[in-house]
Amino acid sequence: MPEEEKLYNDKPTETEVEQVEGIEALKQALAEEKEKSEKYLANWQRTQADFANYKKRAEQEKMEIVEFANSTLILNLLTIVDDFERAFDSLPTQLAGFSWIEGIKLIYNKLKTTLEAQGLIEIKAKGEPFDALLHEAVMRQEGEEGIVIEEIQKGYKLKNKVIRPSMVIVGQGKEKEKAEQEGQKEE
Repeated sequence: MPEEEKLYNDKPTETEVEQVEGIEALKQALAEEKEKSEKYLANWQRTQADFANYKKRAEQEKMEIVEFANSTLILNLLTIVDDFERAFDSLPTQLAGFSWIEGIKLIYNKLKTTLEAQGLIEIKAKGEPFDALLHEAVMRQEGEEGIVIEEIQKGYKLKNKVIRPSMVIVGQGKEKEKAEQEGQKEE
């Protein structure tokens, strides 16, 4: 008869209630632990991404420091290149054929080649349109408007970054044209 009672009695027994409560408690504990593990995973992934970004930033900063040091050294060496060029320009013709002069020219060429291998590029100036990013105008003279007439000091780029602009003289047009324009303004 106990089986018949069970069929007609819909109420669960105490052991069944305890089992259901135990399963519910386990499900809740499992859900809480799953939530914790997802939180830990998200934090770990965020930390990993932060560390990767830190490494990239540190590497970038290191490269910038090296580039700055190189550009400073190269900028200081450019004064030596300028001195060599001035010396060769003012060299008397009777000394031009001596072998020691040729040796000094070889040293100069080797220095320029070494600097070019590091990414140094000479800025073209004479006959080019004036560009304030590449040239520094020190004077204006009669000549073609906005065109560099003469280069006073060479300018250089290091890996496409200007480290020393060219010092140039820029054309301001013809004096006659100016006088005519002023005469037309007065009328």
